[in-house]
Amino acid sequence: MSVAENTSVVKAVLASEGNRPAADVISTRMSELVKGRNVGSQDDQAAAAEKLFRKAITTGATDPGRVTKGLSPQFAGALNMAVAANPQAQAMNAWVSQLQSQLSSELGKNITLTSPLSSGLVPFDLVAPSRLIYPVYSPLRNKIARTQGQGTSHRAKVISSVSGALPGQLGTPGNRISITEFPNGGSMSNWPNQLPSSGSQSGYDMNIPYKFFGLTEAVSWLAQFAGQGFEDAAGLASLILLQEAMLLEERAIIGATSVALSAPTVSLATVASGSLTLTAWVRVTAVNYYGETAASAVQSKALSGQNLLVTITPTPGALAYNVYVGQGASDPGRTATFFVGTVGGTNLTVSAVPGSGNVPPAADTGTSATTDYEGMLSVISGHSAGTVYPSNVQGSYVNQAVGDTFKASVINTALEAMWDGANGIFADPDELWAEGTDVANLANDLANASTSNYRFLVNQGEVGGIQSGLAVDQFRNPITRKVIDIRVHPYFPQGTATLNSWKIPQPWSNVGNVWENAMVQDYLSISWPVVDVTFRYSLFWYGTLFCSAPQYNGLLQGIQKSTVSSGGSFS
Repeated sequence: MSVAENTSVVKAVLASEGNRPAADVISTRMSELVKGRNVGSQDDQAAAAEKLFRKAITTGATDPGRVTKGLSPQFAGALNMAVAANPQAQAMNAWVSQLQSQLSSELGKNITLTSPLSSGLVPFDLVAPSRLIYPVYSPLRNKIARTQGQGTSHRAKVISSVSGALPGQLGTPGNRISITEFPNGGSMSNWPNQLPSSGSQSGYDMNIPYKFFGLTEAVSWLAQFAGQGFEDAAGLASLILLQEAMLLEERAIIGATSVALSAPTVSLATVASGSLTLTAWVRVTAVNYYGETAASAVQSKALSGQNLLVTITPTPGALAYNVYVGQGASDPGRTATFFVGTVGGTNLTVSAVPGSGNVPPAADTGTSATTDYEGMLSVISGHSAGTVYPSNVQGSYVNQAVGDTFKASVINTALEAMWDGANGIFADPDELWAEGTDVANLANDLANASTSNYRFLVNQGEVGGIQSGLAVDQFRNPITRKVIDIRVHPYFPQGTATLNSWKIPQPWSNVGNVWENAMVQDYLSISWPVVDVTFRYSLFWYGTLFCSAPQYNGLLQGIQKSTVSSGGSFS
């Protein structure tokens, strides 16, 4: 029987058996499948065929490689071609190809820090609540006493001098108190006798108006709701509101004024050794925390292989000065004069002229406001004298053009003048406030002074613990022997220092505080009713900074940052 015939027989047999297992069919019908064989009986042939058939099936399932290896190359090739040409095999291959493509483009991506999400499948290590790293530094506000006020202004009657009270007064006949037995030409026959001459006193009224201050912060509902579990946004807003009020009040204590600053004047000179060959045009403005004055009148200087020395005549109440320089054959006007830098000193050496940059303002940008009170610099410098404070009421020593670096001799000059100078009042200040660079220069001056003698004693066991650097935290008044604390204030611009008294040396003065914040209403916090989708918080206060005795304070400005050996100029 041919292969084709046997195959037909097998198919017919299996089909006639219905759902019987193939193994049972093979056992019972094998004799029919081998019918026509000539070797041995039909039953023996069926048993042998069944055994070989089952062995072949087992081998194919457990060791398919052995079966494949046993095929002849010609038959294997023909079988592969037959299978490949099968329509079902072709459909399967197409489906597998599509599946592989899909897996490659969509399902087969690797999981990395940036895939499948650019932010990564990672948790966030968010520290709660938010970190507040900004400085909150208000030492003057914290130090100055806050006293109760009332009404619309803080008033005082001041007796500023009596006969013989102030230093100096040389060649003054009114200082004599000796008298004759019968004063002023009196005699026993005259009754009553004439009395000795009267002493003299001077004084003035102080009437310092209160000012109104306020600040607001707001938080949206969503910011508060969404922040739950991380930050109480409303609480944070209230904290920041208080901190901002303290910081801005600190700046007002130093530099606020209701009187507009005046533009400074400027003069130009040359420094012999330099690199500029041009005609320079210069304007200068005064600045404080709040604004900048209009520019000074333009000045020009022709240079030929030289540098330019700019000298500023200070204006009371200013904190620093902006210098603008231009170049050209004729006055370029305000719009062609460009910003060079901000200086706290009064002398600036210019070695390069900019060709572009900011230009000076044409008008005051807000150095004063009628709603401001008078800060320390305004009061001590006399900027507010004659307008808010009485005429001629200012510090007993005011030098806005020191023209030198901060050194012991500069401080000694101020202390001597405050004690018994032309405007001295035997002032004995408690603290000196200055900027960091200036205080460092003071330490360098003391370390390098030729008249200073230091002896360093280092024990053998201390060799490994030596610390370098020199800092000065106190200065002894050479006149009164009082020790003055030196304090650095980050809001003081370079070039400015104050000598402050907090108490008057005389116990009978009736002045509890030289400086005080007189408050009709101190900090009043308001949480406003909710009328929209925000929570709003405000802080208000009503009062003024009041100085009972400006004369017991001193002011040093125009302090140079450094010296320049060439030409002896400063920068």
